[in-house]
Amino acid sequence: MIQRIQSLLLAIVVILSIVFSFLPIFEFVGYEATYVMNAYKTHLADNINEVISKNMGIGVLQGLVMLVSIIVIFLFKKRQLQMKLLKLNLLLITLQIVAIVMYTDVVKEAIGSNPNDVIMSLKIGAAIPVLCLVLVYVSIHFIKKDEALVRAADRLR
Repeated sequence: MIQRIQSLLLAIVVILSIVFSFLPIFEFVGYEATYVMNAYKTHLADNINEVISKNMGIGVLQGLVMLVSIIVIFLFKKRQLQMKLLKLNLLLITLQIVAIVMYTDVVKEAIGSNPNDVIMSLKIGAAIPVLCLVLVYVSIHFIKKDEALVRAADRLR
């Protein structure tokens, strides 16, 4: 059912997943140039075609998060399965955050001879996985409340 709060929260996760593909996650400033990292690649800020590193793992994980969220929205009659899939979604988002951290280390090594000389700055895209994590967690909470309500109604019968 679309009117349930957890369905709306998961719809927001899907929208954020789409937006995440277009926003920068990090900006790296080295001695010679500035590089921008998004969900699929890290490239020179001035020239999009000059790719320094491919970050396909981040984008693929975000696509999986979006796919699982869409599936869960339409499984509104199977609350137990919804909770299991959303726990999988929590795991995928956590893996995505770990992948972002790992790719930042790879990019810092690729940019300069000394990774400590590279300055990193967060961009708006870095907040999206954390926000998705919170939204999925709150969705699990509301599904548990629905399940408790249904079980209480069954006891009254």
